This record gives sequence, C-alpha cells and structure tokens, in this order.
Amino acid sequence: MKNEELEALRLKINSIDDEILQLLSNRSEIVLQIGKHKNEEKVVDLDREQKVLDRLLAKSKGLYSKDTIVRLWREIFQSSEKLQKITDSHIQSKRSIENINIYKGGKSTLDTEKKIIKLSSNENPYGPSPKIIEVLNNENLKRNLHRYPEIDGSTLRNAIAKKHSLQEERIILGSGSDEVLLFAALAFCQDGDEILHATHGFEMYSIVSKVVGAVPKQVKEDQNFNLDINTIMDSITDSTKVIYIASPNNPTGTYLPREKIVKLMQTISKNIIVVIDGAYVEYVERVDYDKGFSLSEEFDNLILTRTFSKTYGLAALRVGWCYTSKKVANIINKIKPPFNTTSISQLMAIKALEDQEYIEKVVKLNSEIKTWFEKELNKLKIKIKETEGNFSLIETTVDGANKIANHLASDGIIIRRLDSYNMANFIRVSIGTKEEMEHTINSLKNFNE
Repeated sequence: MKNEELEALRLKINSIDDEILQLLSNRSEIVLQIGKHKNEEKVVDLDREQKVLDRLLAKSKGLYSKDTIVRLWREIFQSSEKLQKITDSHIQSKRSIENINIYKGGKSTLDTEKKIIKLSSNENPYGPSPKIIEVLNNENLKRNLHRYPEIDGSTLRNAIAKKHSLQEERIILGSGSDEVLLFAALAFCQDGDEILHATHGFEMYSIVSKVVGAVPKQVKEDQNFNLDINTIMDSITDSTKVIYIASPNNPTGTYLPREKIVKLMQTISKNIIVVIDGAYVEYVERVDYDKGFSLSEEFDNLILTRTFSKTYGLAALRVGWCYTSKKVANIINKIKPPFNTTSISQLMAIKALEDQEYIEKVVKLNSEIKTWFEKELNKLKIKIKETEGNFSLIETTVDGANKIANHLASDGIIIRRLDSYNMANFIRVSIGTKEEMEHTINSLKNFNE
C-alpha cells in the first residue's frame, strides 16, 4: 500500500472518530435530560442497560466480539450515570456496589428471657476439638501477641498439605473461605466482566462480584434446585471470567457429582476460573461426590475451597483455604494481603486438624440426628427437601414460613428465613444437638397454623 493510500485511510478514520465523538456528545445531552426526568419523577428502569445490550448484540454484524461491545457500552453507561450525578456533591460509592444488599446472616439473639437455641447459621453445635484448649495455654503464643503472625501461614499450610497429601505452595489461606471467594474475583475480573452463580446460591457470590465491578449473572436451577451443566454452559458469554458453584449448596443442600464437574471443566474455556465452594464437604455421604482434590491435577483453572468454620467448629476464628494450580496460586498470592490469618487461628486450626477422630464423631452425630429430625418432621406432615449438609430445608408457604419462624422464636429457637435468597416459602434449620432438635420438634408439635 502506497503512503498516499495509507494516509487517506487514516484521514477516513479521523473523520469517523470525529463523528463518534459528536454522536457521544449528542447522546450525553439526552442522558442529562433523562437524568432530570428521573430526579423529578423518581423513575428507575433497572433492566434498561441489559435491554440496550441485548438489542445491540442482536444487531451486531461487525468484527467486534460480543465481549468488546459489552465492555464499550458498559463504559458508556458508567459515564452517563456520572453525568446525571454531576451536580450531586454528596459522597458516592463506585457504581458497581450501589445496589449491594449487605449480608446479614442468621440471627444470633432474640428478645426473650428464654434459653436461646441457635439453629440459623449451620454451626457445629459441639464446638471445636478439645485439643485446641492446648493453644490457649501456649506460653510462646502469649509471649508473642505483639508480634505479627507468619506472613503466609506456612505452618498451617504445611499441616493441611500433610493431612490431605497436597502441595503446600498450591494452598492459599483466607480469613474464612469468603475471603478466598473474593480473591478469585479480584484476581481474574475487570469492570464489566461476568461472574456466574446459581440463582439460589450463597449470597456472597453476588456481593463479591459487585465489589470488584463485575456483573453477577444468575444460572437458573431446576424445580429441585439442581444445577444443570448444560444450563451453565449456555449462560457463558465472552465476558464470563469466574463461575462460583457451591457443592453442597447453601441453602438448597444440592450438590454436583464428580462426573458433572468433569464435564463442565472439559467443555468450558480454559481461561474461565471455576470455584467449587466446599464449605460443607465433610457432611456429604454420596458415593458420586468427590471430597478429594484430584480434580485440581486435571484442571489448572479450578479452585477448591474449604473452611474451618463448619465441621471443625472454628467459625469465630475465620480460617478458610483453597487448593488450586500453581499458576492460579501465584496470581492470587500477588493480591492476597499479608497476615490475613492470625497466630491463634492458625495454631487452633492445626490442632483441629490433628483430631480427625473428633471430626468423624461430629459428622456421625450430625447424620444420626438429622435423620431422626427429618423423620419427626415427616410425622408432623411438614414437607422437607432432601439436602446434603448439616441443615434441613422446610418447604411451606410464605405465610407458613413466617408463622413457623415466629412460633419457634417464641420458644427461643432461631432458624433462618430465606427471603434474601428469593425462597420466602422455605426455612433452613441447622442441625443442633439431640436435645436442641427434640426441643424444636416439641415446639412444632404445638404449632397451630
């Protein structure tokens, strides 16, 4: 191509750029008018942006990928919103977190003088192994409370690696597994990227998505809350960067068999990070469920999370971890804060790992009591969903859920309403001690709807 021809093409590009700039200016003028109407009439169309994107993607016939178009227009949307708020002098958060609903969790107290039975947060009702008391008497720990903990928690990571026959350098600690979920989003997502999760998945998936500026995208389950692998794959776009899957899932208690996870991992792009959240892994009794870490040897883009909050009974100490490929671990370590787990939490987690006999006892008790509890619920004609985990899921009506929750509360029993999961006709009941569950059944026997 001659220099004259090249220069002529560049002039055409300049002319088009000028037109684009003018069109954006024209669009901005209309945006300001819309903003005025919004403020006056308090009109908000939450689906407007997605409708615009869907229309443009359907019309797109050019060389730009769908991902590129989505990114361009989301930048335009963001700039437009800034224009509409330009006269507002108040402190404003970044756009992606404006519509976050703060995670509230299960209640811990009631306005009553009765003894409280807390069955709202899926905690181990027996507490941690008695062996952790040794940590409280650790003189070396007491003498060094003014010192920072190990910067990377290498002693705890080594203990985890030995217990599960893993590679220490591929283990990352978190302040609870919630922090590990955040690490995945922070490390692999940019503004406008999409993060997939089940419609009735853990609330934190949507929250961490918005925190990093990504767009949470729900994947619908079937009528029994089971995730279909084909549905997940159909939901993937060029913008999809992370997929969160809880197995077992909270609050539905459903799980993904190993073969389905393998199918998903073999089918999707290798640049999509899949996080399998295994907070309740120890409670699963299914033969087709993989409790191990072999999948991490097959797929570099897989993150498997674990926690000490549930079975190990250390919820107050906030210790979680994940196992992944060396490549992913190296990336996450670049953004992981130093000293994110405390000295005492690391030492107690190590002691908890040493007492697997206690963990087996806890799991066995949970299984036995859960089986008994659900048989009693059946006798009372209370409908339940089959669940994996240390909780039962009661299905009723919205009004019925309210009445049951209020009745149990009047007897000092706290359960978890699931309104925030768009499951207002369900109640989640954590499995407590035999005495606590007997008290709950006796209370329900006196319940008159």
